[in-house]
Amino acid sequence: MESNLHFTVMKQEAVKNLKIKNNGIYLDATLGMGGHTEEISNTKKNINKIICIDNDLSSIELAKIRLKKSRTKIEFICANFKDIDKVIKEKVDGVILDLGISTYQLLNSKRGFSFNGNNKLDMRINLKQTLTADKIVNSYSVKEISDLLKKYGEEKNHFKIASEIVRYRSKKKISTCEDLSEIINKINKNKSNINPSTRTFQALRIAVNKELDAIEEFLEKSEKILNTGGRLVIITFHSLEDRIVKRFFKSSESKCICPPTQLICDCKKKQTFKIISKKPIRPTEQEILLNPSSRSAKMRIGEAI
Repeated sequence: MESNLHFTVMKQEAVKNLKIKNNGIYLDATLGMGGHTEEISNTKKNINKIICIDNDLSSIELAKIRLKKSRTKIEFICANFKDIDKVIKEKVDGVILDLGISTYQLLNSKRGFSFNGNNKLDMRINLKQTLTADKIVNSYSVKEISDLLKKYGEEKNHFKIASEIVRYRSKKKISTCEDLSEIINKINKNKSNINPSTRTFQALRIAVNKELDAIEEFLEKSEKILNTGGRLVIITFHSLEDRIVKRFFKSSESKCICPPTQLICDCKKKQTFKIISKKPIRPTEQEILLNPSSRSAKMRIGEAI
C-alpha cells in the first residue's frame, strides 16, 4: 500500500530489474518514504540486508515507521548518496537511486519546495546546510540568478525573471514561495500544462542541494561498491538528470576512447557496466493516471562487469 504522502514511482519495475537474489545485499541510495525498500523486502528471496541512505533525517524517521514490520534486516544511514564511498563499507548486489523529491517534502510548509502558500523559501534537503533558496533570490546578482535559471531550469525567460527578482527585492525582501511565484507569473504568461514557476523552482532546488554534482559523484563511485553482476537502477525526473545518467552508462559500457582515426587502441579503457535498458523505461499509463507527477520519470539500468 502506498503512503498517503508519497507514491513510489515504478517500484515493481525497479525491483524486477534489480534481479534480487538470495543472501543479497541491496542499497536504496535515496530512501525517501521507503517505497522501494518495502518492495525489495517483500520479495520472496531471503535477502541478507538492505542499506538505506537519505540526506533528510525526517524522511528516515517516517520510513522507519513504514518499514517496522519488515522481516529483512535494514540499516538506516543519514547521509548524501554522493558519499557512498564513505558510508558503505561492503559491496552490494544492487542499487536503486530514485531522484524524485517526495510529496512529503513538497507538502511540508517549512521546506519551501511548493509554489503555493505562504511557505518560507528554503528548499534544503539537509537542514544542516547553510545555503537556502532565500539566500539565492535575495542576495545573488542578476547574472548569477539568470545563469542559474538557464543552466539548471532550462528557463527561456531566465534573464527577465532574474531582473524582476532583483527589481522586486530592492523594494521588499522576497520571503515566501508565493512572493516568488507572483514575480515569475509576471514574466511567464504563456498558457502551458506546467506551472509557470516549475523551471525556476527546479533550478533553485538543484542549486541549493548541488543535485547534479551529487549525481555525477555518485555515479563515479557506484562501480566500486557493486559486486560483479550487480544492477544499478536509476530513476530520473528531468532531462538534466537523465542526460548525466545516459552519458555515464554509455561511457562505462565503452571499451575504447581512442580517436576514430587511431588504428591501434592504447587508451587502456575498461568496460565497467553493461547497459540493460537501451531505451529508458517509462511509467505505465495506469501509473501516470494514479500519480501524474510520475509522467516525466525515466528508468535506466546498468549491470556491473
